[in-house]
Amino acid sequence: MPIIPQIMLGAYLLFLVAAGWRLWTVTWSMRIKAVTALALVLPMPLLFILPAMQHRGDPWSDLLLQLGLTLLVCGIICVAGGFSAARLRARRRK
Repeated sequence: MPIIPQIMLGAYLLFLVAAGWRLWTVTWSMRIKAVTALALVLPMPLLFILPAMQHRGDPWSDLLLQLGLTLLVCGIICVAGGFSAARLRARRRK
């Protein structure tokens, strides 16, 4: 299995964990933080979901759709994980 895509996926998910961590420290309202997190997570999965939705009859469209949805779920989990880790660390420091 090629190593470059695995490195890129790992870097993407680590970036989302760091973004979630950083979003906790910003003094925005919770609604703005959620919209910002969604704006950070959505672009990569949409690169797979949109072509799959446009070419429904293609044999690869199901695979693209599943890959995009998996990236979306993993991205949301990573941002939420970074957010909660930062919250727990801030709670311990008080």
